[in-house]
Amino acid sequence: MSDIVIKECSNLDSIIGLFNEHRDYPFTYLADIHLFKMFSRLKPFRAFTAEVDDQVVGCVYAMRYMYECGWIGGLLVHKSFRKIGIGRRLLERALRFLGHGYAYLFVEPENVAAKRLFENGGFNAVYRRLNYVARTPLEELGEDHDISYDVTWDDLTAASGFRERSGIVNIGYYPVKLTKKVYEDLKTKRKILRCGSLLAVVENSYSVDVNGYTFTFNDYILKGLSVHPKEKIVEVNPFYTEDQVPDLIKLINTLAVDGKVAVWTYQEDPVVRKSPLKGSLGALVMQLYRR
Repeated sequence: MSDIVIKECSNLDSIIGLFNEHRDYPFTYLADIHLFKMFSRLKPFRAFTAEVDDQVVGCVYAMRYMYECGWIGGLLVHKSFRKIGIGRRLLERALRFLGHGYAYLFVEPENVAAKRLFENGGFNAVYRRLNYVARTPLEELGEDHDISYDVTWDDLTAASGFRERSGIVNIGYYPVKLTKKVYEDLKTKRKILRCGSLLAVVENSYSVDVNGYTFTFNDYILKGLSVHPKEKIVEVNPFYTEDQVPDLIKLINTLAVDGKVAVWTYQEDPVVRKSPLKGSLGALVMQLYRR
């Protein structure tokens, strides 16, 4: 077989064609076509392709995100060119672009081949996402607590859920490592809240509809895109000093005044599992740290 060439891609037509050709294959996400298109307008974004005899047989994208964290998505290899190392080489090229620090990606637990590829590339599965969206206030329960910003770094790191999520929060939908430096910046911006036993990292984002697909972006991404937000979303990453469902409900009801509330948490969350919230399981969050 001819040599495999990995290169940076500026013309997305070949990538779109690759996705459309595989639209009926498992784990082909056509929503990624729109992410390639939108993110290509952002300076910290790069798309890469694998070519054999000038035919595009694979693709991936990488984005340098907030707080020196990186994001990788859109990995697809042509059905006739799998198991020969193309996915590995695309992943390596994306990681070289991201450089040092934390890199993240999502993978469905059932996608065994992709999960193995990412693990061989150094990624570790941290937790499976559990997502919940509240559009209307929920029934109030128990005591009424005021919302405050009195949360120390030690409070946060000792709270239930911090270790289980390896200190990862979702800001503007995408994962960010909550280091002490990041904590201090978020605290200054009043994005870390307390409601009784509940501690939460919050972010104001917006839903964007593109050709029937809905995406969630914050201002970090939206400022570089020429798209119109549809609806405000208040994102909540919850942590707990005690397993008190009413405190979570109270916070959701308070924040719902400003828009729809999205709770980003993990599958074994002890409070959400006991609450009236009906969440949906998402993908595995995988993490890699490069010095």
